[in-house]
Amino acid sequence: MNLEGLTLKLVNDTLNKELLGSKIYRVYMPNPHAVLLLLRRTGDTSALLADMNGGSPGLYIPVKLPENPETPPSFCMLLRKHLEEGRITKIYQSDLDRVITLEIDMLGQAGKIITKKLIFELTGKNSNVILVQDNMIIGCLKHVGAAQSSYRCVLPGKEYVAPPPQSGLNILTAKPEHIVQAANNLPAANFAKALVAATTGIGKATAAELLTAADILPQTVRLEQGEAQALIKVLTDLQQHLSGVEAKPVYALISRTNQVKTILPLLPQNLEQGMSVKEFADINSAINFAVSLQPLQLPQHEQLQKLVANETAKLTKKLSALRQDLLHAEDAEAQRMLADTIMANIYQLHKGQTYAELINIYDGAKAHVKLNPVLSPTENAQAYYKRYNKYKRAQIEVRQQIAATEEMLAYLASLDASLLTATTKNEVEEIRQEMIAAGLLKIIGKKKAKASLQKSQPLHIKINENVDLYIGKNNKQNDYVTFTLGGPRDLWLHTKDIPGSHIIIKGKPQEKDVQLAVQLAAYFSKARAGSNVPVDCVERRYVKKPAGSKPGFVIFTNQRTYYTTPDEQLLAAYLPKA
Repeated sequence: MNLEGLTLKLVNDTLNKELLGSKIYRVYMPNPHAVLLLLRRTGDTSALLADMNGGSPGLYIPVKLPENPETPPSFCMLLRKHLEEGRITKIYQSDLDRVITLEIDMLGQAGKIITKKLIFELTGKNSNVILVQDNMIIGCLKHVGAAQSSYRCVLPGKEYVAPPPQSGLNILTAKPEHIVQAANNLPAANFAKALVAATTGIGKATAAELLTAADILPQTVRLEQGEAQALIKVLTDLQQHLSGVEAKPVYALISRTNQVKTILPLLPQNLEQGMSVKEFADINSAINFAVSLQPLQLPQHEQLQKLVANETAKLTKKLSALRQDLLHAEDAEAQRMLADTIMANIYQLHKGQTYAELINIYDGAKAHVKLNPVLSPTENAQAYYKRYNKYKRAQIEVRQQIAATEEMLAYLASLDASLLTATTKNEVEEIRQEMIAAGLLKIIGKKKAKASLQKSQPLHIKINENVDLYIGKNNKQNDYVTFTLGGPRDLWLHTKDIPGSHIIIKGKPQEKDVQLAVQLAAYFSKARAGSNVPVDCVERRYVKKPAGSKPGFVIFTNQRTYYTTPDEQLLAAYLPKA
């Protein structure tokens, strides 16, 4: 569960209403990642629980108090020493950042009031609880040294530095027309990303809901006038709805694994497959519900699909970054040109210059050359030559990384296609074993003997007395079908540039038999629901497997390409019954 700054504003309002003025009478740590404050209010008691475990931090008033260990950790003892008998005099959120601070007043020597701060940073995996006095850190739940962060150190005795602030417009206080204009002026892949970048307090979930409410398509890059006016109205309604500190209804998004993904202050319209929504009268009830849920284990089939999807998303992002690096590296020739120009005009230069206007020796145009004043002209030229060589090497290395990343993405796509067509436990287990061999999965505990796994068989379809089809349903089966079952003169089929099954036709097929096999090749691919799906057909002797290539990967020539739209009613007569 990851809460946006907008949702934490509701948490802050609730804590102010329920806990402001309370006295801390006991501090516990139910586990190494959680801090529990027991509070005494006028007429009754309450509590505040901060759980910073993993990437799902929570700050809430618990309905049921957790059990506490007999021996308190050292941070718990530190908090007891500094906070017990202190009174909470102020609770506030840093703008719409995911940071909530409690100011706690203590009675010091000679009756002097001492104010300490307990800061809850609810920032995903970097979440922390920090005790501060006079902007100096007294103690913290998680220590962060210079090796872990170049931005700040979170250590006792160091000055407290807040997490990097967001730089956008406050989604609740800025004028809606200014927000829309700022987002429209930002370069981004789509407007939802631009809206997140231009504001503080929202993430991609809320941004998507705001666009849906304004009837704006998610892939929209820049808003037209009518769309802008619609979004301005939606933002105005949001600001009016969340004004004031009274409790607001919220909506928890619950995944198929029975976990709350996030909590939003507006009714979600964009739901992933298998996700449900539950409404709550206030944010504290929603968080208590979220922490009470017991996660469900997804079936192995879906676990593997999720892992492949996550790895694909990660590599796609990496590929985009590598292509940007390549663009920078392709500036190598410009560096060599500048170096040559400096050497040709070296008599005009002297040490101490920061730039020079020189004549480019290649095209005669003026070249503005930046110089390092501490280097001699010759040393400046050598620096440009050095940068040229570095960029040239980078071009080779980055291209190699791009090729490897593209190859892995193609392999992941083949695994995804295999999982789409896998129907038995043995087929799924074979894919799991393949992913382990590829380093995509780690085995926890003792490795089970592979001998216990019964080998799955490719799908065999007998079209008539003279023709048999063999269809591989994962990469291992694909290699078996193509190179073990397939003879040199047998026909081999596979969707063109689309991950899918390898099919071998054995016997003496007529054209109608080939057309049926073409339909099956399209059906057993990622283009199952598509139309005019291209399918390559070639004699198996023209199909080769490069040495060292991944399972299921082949190259081929002399193919003929068919185009087909899978007809599931037609194919149902040939496919095994579910």
